[in-house]
Amino acid sequence: MLTTANTPTPIDYSGPRTEDWTAYRDRAIDEGRRFLEAVDTIRDTIRAGRDTAEAEGRVPDASVEAMIGTGLFRAFTPLRYGGLEMAPAAFFEGIMRIAEADSAAAWIAGQLNVHSFEIALMDERMQDEFWGENPDARASSSYAPIGKYEEVDGGYRLNGTWTFSSGVDHAQWVILGGGDRNFVVPVADLTIDHNSWDVQGLKGTGSKAVTLTDTFVPDYRTHLLVDTYNDANPGWAVNNRPLYWVSFPSIFNSTPANTAIGTATAGIDTFVEQSRVRLTRQGTGAPAAQNPFLHLKVANALTRIRTVKQRHLQNWRDLFDVACRGEEAPPLERMRIRFEAADSIATCFESFSDIWPIAGAAATSSANPLQQTMRDLMAARNHGSAGKELAAGQYIKTLFEIPPAPFKDLGTLNYYK
Repeated sequence: MLTTANTPTPIDYSGPRTEDWTAYRDRAIDEGRRFLEAVDTIRDTIRAGRDTAEAEGRVPDASVEAMIGTGLFRAFTPLRYGGLEMAPAAFFEGIMRIAEADSAAAWIAGQLNVHSFEIALMDERMQDEFWGENPDARASSSYAPIGKYEEVDGGYRLNGTWTFSSGVDHAQWVILGGGDRNFVVPVADLTIDHNSWDVQGLKGTGSKAVTLTDTFVPDYRTHLLVDTYNDANPGWAVNNRPLYWVSFPSIFNSTPANTAIGTATAGIDTFVEQSRVRLTRQGTGAPAAQNPFLHLKVANALTRIRTVKQRHLQNWRDLFDVACRGEEAPPLERMRIRFEAADSIATCFESFSDIWPIAGAAATSSANPLQQTMRDLMAARNHGSAGKELAAGQYIKTLFEIPPAPFKDLGTLNYYK
């Protein structure tokens, strides 16, 4: 157990883990089924907003409203606030389906909602402020601790700029990283730099920078990561149920893979449809669909993407089942899933890149959806959660029982919890 000057003696929250959570599990899975049915009804609306998101660097309000209507932003909201406490695998599959229509909408949907999981681990006062009047409340984030904070009476004073806050235009709150703690700040208490987002991949996510000047954050709006390390999340006083026993770092790091999988799936489908009618411009002018090299590349891409999708969803069915049994997945299992989530993003990028040389010159047109797919997957591959190389190190070091780095921040917490 670790303690800090601000850490009280931890409360033992282990009691409910011995209870029978079968009914809870069944309800969460049923919520997931209803959610997926609802997602299928909005995909045309999401698809219609894709070009606008790309042009404006911001997912359209109509797309966000459609996602609100499915219950997406209540997936991890506690039941006591009107939330759904949905099985994570169903939520993940819903994000994949949305990504088939618009990767930017899926990206912010995943990011904005997964932060609700962290809020549910925090002080009840924070939860009341966050969800008390709106079960669909949303928080964006910027976890890299590049801003500054100082402890003051009753809380902290924040100054500086935090970058890459995906979907901040559609958030009411922002979670900002401070190394071993995260701060939750109302959007009204910060400034969004609307000129800070000038990119070519995942442009529609609007992952803008935010700046704070002498902004006060009370203690109860602060998530001390040592609480999670010590199994002493204050939110468990009111949310001590299986969903919130799942690893927070694991669910956070696994979320971006859903967008990559859905984006790659749609990209391959588009490639196939274009190849049905495309003729080669050199040589015989034969139909592209008769090219044997294309056959192998498409077969490989379809198989690889289908495989990582099934693996990713099954991992999260298994993790939720473990939690519903009142158990905790061991470090080796979590590190495997962490690696496989990163590997899923890499596989999607690599599979689509493999067919790119045979997509034809028309694929380079900015009006061709294949062009955006390529750029979006390239951007996803550069996200921190897609660090396959680092994740492999954590996974295999655990396999060889090499001592992990001591806990100090969100990155190292990943091994312990």
